Amino acid sequence: MEYPFYLEQKFYDAGRLETRTLTAQEAEALNYEDGYKAHGEGYTLYVDGYNSKEAMES
Repeated sequence: MEYPFYLEQKFYDAGRLETRTLTAQEAEALNYEDGYKAHGEGYTLYVDGYNSKEAMES
């Protein structure tokens, strides 16, 4: 994997947002990569990679 951490963000049609932090191993198991985008049932999913958890907060 390119980064040690990944941020998964689900944007729902109703304006709700769900986020979770994934390790590289968790992201790999879901077949995610940096810049991944997909559409699910009622939401758009974005995944971005980061070098540290602190970098995700800025």
